[in-house]
Amino acid sequence: MMKRTFFVILALFLMLLLDIQISEASILIKEYNITFWITSDMSVKENVIFTFKEPIDKNVINYLAVGDITSLKVSNGEKFLDYTLTKIGSETKIGIYVPEGTQKLEMNFTVENLVFTKDSVYAFFVTLKTPLPENMNIFVYLPAGYYLYRHAVYPENYKILTDGEKIYVHWSLSKPENVAINLKFYRTFQDYTFFVAFVTSLAFIVVILYLVLYYREKTKRAFERSFSEDERKVLQVLLKEKIIMQNKLEKQLGFSRAKMTRVVKKLEAKGLIEKERVGRTNRLFYKKV
Repeated sequence: MMKRTFFVILALFLMLLLDIQISEASILIKEYNITFWITSDMSVKENVIFTFKEPIDKNVINYLAVGDITSLKVSNGEKFLDYTLTKIGSETKIGIYVPEGTQKLEMNFTVENLVFTKDSVYAFFVTLKTPLPENMNIFVYLPAGYYLYRHAVYPENYKILTDGEKIYVHWSLSKPENVAINLKFYRTFQDYTFFVAFVTSLAFIVVILYLVLYYREKTKRAFERSFSEDERKVLQVLLKEKIIMQNKLEKQLGFSRAKMTRVVKKLEAKGLIEKERVGRTNRLFYKKV
């Protein structure tokens, strides 16, 4: 509730501040297109295009916008036009010297303080007092990696689109008077490169571990298949005991002395055990491999 109240107050504040208009009421505008590109530093780049119903006479057209304008360029499609900037409180009046026969006017500039933030949610507000065009198109592009917050977009009858990198909102209006644009957005996962690298690395580690365990188990099974059943029984005891007397092992496994001697000789030849003579028997040692 507090967040909504905050954004409503901001919207009302900006509606009082922003007044964009062409002062010459006699000039008829066929189409008025305005595009807002919200950048990652939350400044806003604007592109404004007026298409007049008929070529106009030599004139001075005034365009009034809120905020400090920078990087302004004005053209009529054939050449860049001269202009003046007059600061009026929080607004900037652009006086454009338009040559005779102009039927299209385009402006590009950057403006600050149209985006506000609270609790990681960004809000873009702007109110346009339009020069009563027959048709008007408004585009608002979000920065790359940002998404609309709970479809908090005004006015209604909008389209949410994407250019493959950025999400943008489009309004198509017919003979609008005043248009208040209000949308909220938020940032998604900030570093996709790191995320992709992390997931890839994790997957690689899992695959390597699987292969190590698989081949270790495969090698173990192959190793075990290279021994007879009697040899495996002796090895199992030695793996547990490490050191054991041969005569004790004979009794434990129920082997005859001759059988035990044969098995010990084979395991000794494979380098798995060592023996040490102790009286009439042997002390057997397991050798790690």
